[in-house]
Amino acid sequence: MPGKHDDETFWSGLWREVALATTLGWDLAVPIFAGTLIGYYLDKWLQTRHIFTLGLLFLGIVISYYNLWRNIHRIDRKIKPFDHSNGNTKENQEKGGKK
Repeated sequence: MPGKHDDETFWSGLWREVALATTLGWDLAVPIFAGTLIGYYLDKWLQTRHIFTLGLLFLGIVISYYNLWRNIHRIDRKIKPFDHSNGNTKENQEKGGKK
């Protein structure tokens, strides 16, 4: 029978996942939108065609994917700590090696 502690754990975990998803969404959307907007106004101000808009759009996409890659690796390190040099997890290293 689930107790109050299980409910609190569930809701705190759920809100943590919602916050993570929101953060990932912002990390993807903001650089693309900001790059495009800044590029548009630079093109308008300097009376160029679409050079800055396209260039900063591309830069925003690169930054967005870098942010996504960085967050995925951060999450991966939290979920599964692993020493890639010799194939040992941190738990096995503490016990004295690979089993």
